Amino acid sequence: MAASDPRIEEILSALEVIKKKLPNGELEVIKNSIQSLSRDQKTIKEDLEYFKKRLFNPDDGVIVRINKNTDSIQRTEETIDEIPDLKNKVDNLEKWKDGVSKALWIVYTSLVGIIISLIFAAMNVK
Repeated sequence: MAASDPRIEEILSALEVIKKKLPNGELEVIKNSIQSLSRDQKTIKEDLEYFKKRLFNPDDGVIVRINKNTDSIQRTEETIDEIPDLKNKVDNLEKWKDGVSKALWIVYTSLVGIIISLIFAAMNVK
C-alpha cells in the first residue's frame, strides 16, 4: 500500500520496525494499553457528556438554577426597600382598627342605654 503523505509513510515504517524488533509479548502489552486508553477515553467522554447535560440542560441545568437564584435575589433586594413602608401602613391600619373598635363599643353602649331608658319611660307612662 503506497501512502501519498510522507508522515504516514514514516509512521508505517516505524510500525514495521517495532513489529520486527519487539517480541509478541511486548506488542500485546502495547496493544492492551492502547485498548485500555481507548476504554478510558470512552469513560471520560461519557462523564463529560453527563456533566455537560447537567450543566446546560434548559429545564433544570445548573446554569438555569443559578439564573433563577440570581433573579430571586434581585427581586428580594427590590422588595426589601418596600418593607418599611409596608410596616408603617400595617401600624397605621392597626391604630385605625383600635380606634374604630373603641368607637363601636361607645356606640353600642349608648344604643343599649337608650333602649333601656325607652323601656323604663314606656313603663312609667302607663
